[in-house]
Amino acid sequence: MSPNLNKLLEDSKTTLEGNWEGNFTIPSATLYPHQWSWDSAFIAIGNSYFDTQRSIKELKYLFNAQWKNGMIPHIVFNDKEKTYFPAADFYDIKRSANAPKNIGTSCMTQPPVHAISCYYVYKNASDKDEVIGFLKWIYPKLIAFHRYLMTSRDPENSGLVTIFHPWESGLDDSPIWDHALSKIKIQHLIKFKRLDVIAVDGAKDTIPADNMYNKFIYMIQLMKDYNYDEDKLYQNFPFKIKDIVFSSILYVANKYLLKIANILGESNNVGEIQQWIFRTKQNFFKFFFPAKGQQLGITEDALFYDYDLVNKMWIIKRTISSLIPIYTGLISKNDISNYVKWISNHHWCGDGQCHTFALPSTDLKEKYFREKTYWRGPIWVNTNWLIYLGLLRYGYPDLAEHIKQGIFELVSNHGFREYYDPFTGQGLGGKAFSWTAALVIDMIENKGIGIPPE
Repeated sequence: MSPNLNKLLEDSKTTLEGNWEGNFTIPSATLYPHQWSWDSAFIAIGNSYFDTQRSIKELKYLFNAQWKNGMIPHIVFNDKEKTYFPAADFYDIKRSANAPKNIGTSCMTQPPVHAISCYYVYKNASDKDEVIGFLKWIYPKLIAFHRYLMTSRDPENSGLVTIFHPWESGLDDSPIWDHALSKIKIQHLIKFKRLDVIAVDGAKDTIPADNMYNKFIYMIQLMKDYNYDEDKLYQNFPFKIKDIVFSSILYVANKYLLKIANILGESNNVGEIQQWIFRTKQNFFKFFFPAKGQQLGITEDALFYDYDLVNKMWIIKRTISSLIPIYTGLISKNDISNYVKWISNHHWCGDGQCHTFALPSTDLKEKYFREKTYWRGPIWVNTNWLIYLGLLRYGYPDLAEHIKQGIFELVSNHGFREYYDPFTGQGLGGKAFSWTAALVIDMIENKGIGIPPE
């Protein structure tokens, strides 16, 4: 039975309303009580359809925590909340001269969805003049953020972003990171209590394992030991990976940044942005396509894979990251049909063996697939949304519709959850999850704003 879209839309709005904190929207009560960077960008997309001012306030609050070097931190902390670890005091960002003085943040960043989000706010606003002032305010901040990513996080001038921590990818415990993390030896174990276990009612099989989580915390301590000095981190840090999802989003975000410059009649920095786009286009296959000499998509090995700069190797782990580049538009017309076949392959729920036609986070056939564990198997709405938009860009509306209807079924019958079991549809992780609601709104409205530009 088809979902009631009017009810789904109202329930989505209610979810966002319930998570609004006055200045920003929390991702989910208890589990995520602060402001998260790419969450807020997704949330502002959803809110842009019915509350322009709330979207603007959300993004302004986040960008007011921008570091002097341009970085947008992945968490902006709410001082009133004490139910999350690691908290602001653990990060101790005052070690860095770049950190903001009067607000607590994390020491790392997340994928830059924000320019895309800002464009949504403008396109959906009834009063364009009202939004122009906001765009003028945020444009130089977006430039500074993207420049940070294209310089401090890319001294190779590849146009591709290096991450220092799995949390920066947004795909926190993906199997992609397993080998790199296995090489990191904890020299001194930090004592702490995992509050996320309490927040998921003890369902430890749905969140990262203790050995992985201990590495996550230890890596933050290592960053602190370097006083968050980007140059020293790039030279010495034991985890440096060129990441597909982050780089794909940045490539598209740079194109939306050009759209914002055009709206503002802004010529400054346009040449710089165009150079960033060119750089990514030139090097995407060089860094992310290990099957040299083969046609893209001809086998599952001939897909895109992250590159580990420390261990100097491609990370051949079959996850949804390999399929996200359809969002970029960088795949040629000669290759797209082979590539798209993997999206509907039985390895990715394409043969009816799963609860819905929506893609899991890891290939079903791999030994590291876990249907309930965070990014090691469950379905996430945001990655499906990126693939959905990529399919629309390349002219595959029927396949895109299958994914969209799969998401609608999950949300209608299993709630606005953080992620879902691909076999049963069971909602997992955070409840009343904001970006799930926000992106469902975008798919219901279906205006095509997020289809990546040519």
